[in-house]
Amino acid sequence: MEFAIAPCTWGVYWPSGNQLAWDEYLMRCSVAGYGATELGPFGFGPTDADVLHVSLKRRDMSLVAAAHVHTLVDPGSWSRLERDTHAICALLESQGTSHFILMDESEYYPKNEMGVVTPQQWSVMVDQVSRSARIASNYGVKMGFHPHVGTCVETEDQIERLLGDTDPDLVGLCLDTGHHAYWNADPLSFLRRHRARVTSVHLKNVDAEIRARVHAEGIHCDRAFEIGVMTDLDRGAVDIAGVVLDLKAVGFTGPIVVEQDFAKTNPQTPEQIAASNLQFLNSIAGKRVR
Repeated sequence: MEFAIAPCTWGVYWPSGNQLAWDEYLMRCSVAGYGATELGPFGFGPTDADVLHVSLKRRDMSLVAAAHVHTLVDPGSWSRLERDTHAICALLESQGTSHFILMDESEYYPKNEMGVVTPQQWSVMVDQVSRSARIASNYGVKMGFHPHVGTCVETEDQIERLLGDTDPDLVGLCLDTGHHAYWNADPLSFLRRHRARVTSVHLKNVDAEIRARVHAEGIHCDRAFEIGVMTDLDRGAVDIAGVVLDLKAVGFTGPIVVEQDFAKTNPQTPEQIAASNLQFLNSIAGKRVR
């Protein structure tokens, strides 16, 4: 099994204005030992198929998926999501990559009502997810929905509801172990219950002490990420080894992506974090570091 990485490990969350450029990012991934990556925010990397192919080949890297954030509960935003889905999935198809990951935009919500939606907004979200998934399928690309803290799909009940409201042949699930565990849920147990819907996995861990403080003190989720609620894979509350061994046992073939959000409270550099996470994962999977 191969472990990929995502640009958010270096604090890349936007198409532009990042401190790190695409080619520099690929170089740092390679130095850390990774041979595969997610695309990152659309526009951070090349959007031209030939240019993207050359940039990946130069670093001996492969592309495993593209994750995209959109204001899914906004009914007036469909034309933009339609355009973006076509563009991203066409690019994925050109690279022989078959996984598109879609998530709701937390920045859309008022800070005191993160993820709070009306029944009508929920229906809009389900409709946009389903329509985007149909477009992806026309490119031979599988869509996995990514639950995310601070959005309308973050708790287990909400994830269950989304899975029930969508076509399993079209909409899969990107299981993010850190976001799942943020609300004290068990991602390994959920994985085993919903194995047929999981098309990709994001690996991150949760600091149990910080999580307890966040819930006890009502700390806003934005601040929780800043103070390091998401931590290194080998030291959190999530049974990362259990998740990896379960995926290995069933021969899971979807992307498995290290996605530890960068926090200034972590004394290590992103390169050190990325490398140590990979060493930990390879030790579980019985592989040598690349």
